[in-house]
Amino acid sequence: MNVNERAYTDTTDSTGDTDGSSNLLAAAGIFAMKYVLNIDRLLLLNENSDSALFSGKKFTSWDECEMFLNKWAKQQGFYLIKDRVTRDDGVICRRTFICSHACTYESNSSRNTATKKLNCPFSINVSCPKNKNPEGLVSINKINEDHNHPLNRSIIEFEESKKFTMEMIEDIKFMTIHCKFGATSQRKFLEGKFPSHPIFSKDLYATIKKFRPNSKSLSNDAAQISNWLDNEKEKDSRWVVIRG
Repeated sequence: MNVNERAYTDTTDSTGDTDGSSNLLAAAGIFAMKYVLNIDRLLLLNENSDSALFSGKKFTSWDECEMFLNKWAKQQGFYLIKDRVTRDDGVICRRTFICSHACTYESNSSRNTATKKLNCPFSINVSCPKNKNPEGLVSINKINEDHNHPLNRSIIEFEESKKFTMEMIEDIKFMTIHCKFGATSQRKFLEGKFPSHPIFSKDLYATIKKFRPNSKSLSNDAAQISNWLDNEKEKDSRWVVIRG
């Protein structure tokens, strides 16, 4: 019996298994378990990183950055709006996002506004520098995380749930411009076509107003027609323009 055969015989039990094989299988099992746990941990960290906001976070475009920030803010319980912007040769290089409750203003109206301006200090500074940025990445710079008002995710979810869909907006546009329907008729139509979607009068009135011509636009149209008539009269003396 050679040395290899003696080693094999010495480590073999009555069942034919070897201590070396058992130890190897046990070690392999432990390694596989640790590997799976590490992979799960890495996936969890990546998920948290993808959904977290922090200074130094980068995006491939301004659109991607804005979509992320808006989604993140809604998850926190507030809305973001665009504030200051800096351009270089027409290209955005810096932009500031602020809370919708930021700033203060003096209102001449006694009506309640949908968004109260509370001078909230929250802000996010974002930049896309030209120098040392060959890939044109958009980066989160400074974040002021302070709010001077409560955050309410439920209110944001409610506001999002009652927003009109693009199909509903197109219907309102058509009924306002082409059918000349008022709010009551449009509401009945929308409630019949979209029974599961909440419709509030304030939102409907505001959307109708967007597509209804105001006095300024009508005045501009009248001025354009008057100018056109004058031009045609200059071209052809037989034209007679009578203004009442």
